[in-house]
Amino acid sequence: MTGFGRGQAQEAGYTVQADLRSVNHRYLEVRVRGLSELPALAQRCEAKLRGAFSRGVIELTVRWELAGEVRPRRLVLPAARRLMAELGELKAELGITEKVTISHLIELGAFQEEPPQEEGMWPALDRALEEAISQLAAARETEGARLREVLGREAKALTGLIDRAREEAPLALAQAEARLRARIAQLELEAEPGRLEQELALWAERADVTEELDRLTAHVARLEELLDEAGAVGRELEFLAQELGREASTLAAKARSVPLGQTALAIRLCADRIREQARNVE
Repeated sequence: MTGFGRGQAQEAGYTVQADLRSVNHRYLEVRVRGLSELPALAQRCEAKLRGAFSRGVIELTVRWELAGEVRPRRLVLPAARRLMAELGELKAELGITEKVTISHLIELGAFQEEPPQEEGMWPALDRALEEAISQLAAARETEGARLREVLGREAKALTGLIDRAREEAPLALAQAEARLRARIAQLELEAEPGRLEQELALWAERADVTEELDRLTAHVARLEELLDEAGAVGRELEFLAQELGREASTLAAKARSVPLGQTALAIRLCADRIREQARNVE
């Protein structure tokens, strides 16, 4: 599900802002930006997000600064020595007489900002992340309520289509049997006594769709149960939609009339719509 959340916190001399964005995805993918120099904090944030969400692409962007202070710098001696040696070689090669000063080393990066203390920064980051998670979860909950209504309408439509198929199935068999008998009579074929009835009974058994309709009914009942459950149900919804589509395809293959075939197609299309929406569900 899609959504956005933002959290801000200031603690232990650090001001932190955490921005969370999520987009639909079949599985859970977590991306953390802004903490490349703080890998331990990035891992803690990822673990926290994986504990809060189960599906979607979750992208966290962290911005931080020292509260009212200038980030301290330190002299990197190996870099300073290397720069002094290279500048000395350059002076000799080009005949430069200017002296190398500390200003040159600062400009060339011999003094680097010290990385923040990860343990000192974590309390502020943790608070900001908690707030962002709360906002994102609320946004996803709002979208979830909308999706629940959409899926509820699809479940109701499925129930009506299955009821229609139950009414059409016996009529379809009767019409198909009547056509078959008429064709045999037209061809003036002779059959052994009782043989025709036996073959028609076997054919009717193979064309019976009661099991498919019963399984469709059971899947819809489970779908309606899931819509009332809390927690992560998206994967099971996808599975049910897949099973609904499979049963609808079997029903269409066994249909012996145009109306029943059209109803089976409508069930399949409804199952496809459910599957598309289920991909957006947590």
